[in-house]
Amino acid sequence: MVNKLNLATIEHPRPYTLQWLKKGNEAIVSKQALVAFSVREYKDEVMCDVLPMDACHILLGRPWQYDRNVLHYGQSYTYPFRTEWQRIELNPFIS
Repeated sequence: MVNKLNLATIEHPRPYTLQWLKKGNEAIVSKQALVAFSVREYKDEVMCDVLPMDACHILLGRPWQYDRNVLHYGQSYTYPFRTEWQRIELNPFIS
């Protein structure tokens, strides 16, 4: 995604390794990229760790949830939260 969107990267302030991502190999996380995204009217940007993987999605994890006070409802797989001016609920994409 970083290459396809031509995103600028910066050095990760605390590089680390992941062992569970690739069997038998460690993936080194040494870069970050600021990614702007939108879901309908909601717009945001998040600093993402960059590593090689076969995925075409932004994986919004606990830092994003914590920083924005987002709840996760596991049964419905929804993420409701409030911005300064509106209530947002991110829902799973069902095709």
